[in-house]
Amino acid sequence: MTKQSLFKGTMILTVAGFITKVLGFANGIVLANVIGPEGVGLIMMAMPVTGLLITLTTLGLPIAISKLVAEAEIKGNYRRVKKILVVSLVTTSLLGFILMIVAIFGAKALSSHFLTDQRAYYSLLAVIPIVPIVAVSSVIKGYFRGKQIMTPIALSQAIEQVVRIGLIFFLVQWLLPYGIEYAAAGAILCGIIGEGFSLLYLFSVFKWSKHKKFKLHHSFIKQLSKGKEIFFDLLKTGLPTTGNGLIQSLIGIIQPILITQSLALAGIGTALATKQYGIVMGYAIPLMLLPGFVTNSLSIALVPAISESKENNII
Repeated sequence: MTKQSLFKGTMILTVAGFITKVLGFANGIVLANVIGPEGVGLIMMAMPVTGLLITLTTLGLPIAISKLVAEAEIKGNYRRVKKILVVSLVTTSLLGFILMIVAIFGAKALSSHFLTDQRAYYSLLAVIPIVPIVAVSSVIKGYFRGKQIMTPIALSQAIEQVVRIGLIFFLVQWLLPYGIEYAAAGAILCGIIGEGFSLLYLFSVFKWSKHKKFKLHHSFIKQLSKGKEIFFDLLKTGLPTTGNGLIQSLIGIIQPILITQSLALAGIGTALATKQYGIVMGYAIPLMLLPGFVTNSLSIALVPAISESKENNII
């Protein structure tokens, strides 16, 4: 695959973002018809936990990877690119696995003591396994961003949504007779399966497109043992960007607690509070944030382009 210009890469991501948003709304319509706002509320209570876990797992490394890979590509330093990938994969995989175990054991306490609806426990359990999948895919996406090849990233987003929508109706319908909480957990599992297919696609494209000189599976331990400098370079760029994501993730976790607890204090029942929370977070907020995919696409494409220009002493 050939490198794409800033404009072309941004346009590809923008179109993919628009298609993904449309598919996301289609997914929301299917969910609304099957499990209703109450089920969506249970899902929305669980999702912020995933955001926090992913933020702590990736540590801003996707942005750092794209920056460092873009700089190494200009110099033709494939060995450094290899080290970047090895160190990033090991770091995110270990953190993802550890945080996933901690979250599994803490899910019961979170749903029992902080959320008003304890049925969200099943959604919390269902969403946690997505963390290591997203951690690995974020590394590969960072690699493609660094090489300024945005097409695989765009297609992976579309694949994730298509698989999710294709599965969600059948799995949720099958679980619905067992209870709304199981149906909501099933909807989340469809998203995890979609992320898994997206990761398989990214990995297959990565394996097919990498340079002959670039063999990731050769001397893996050797590259890791020499990756201390790369690790600190990644953290130097990644950690400052983690702060913003961490604050947003914490707000996302506190938000359902405050809203549902406030509704409970106002005398609203648990089921109705969950339903109203689902209407706000599942329908109103996504519609308000719809235009965000344009600026997000530009920000993704800008980092490697600026890094490349800096290495070429253009800026």
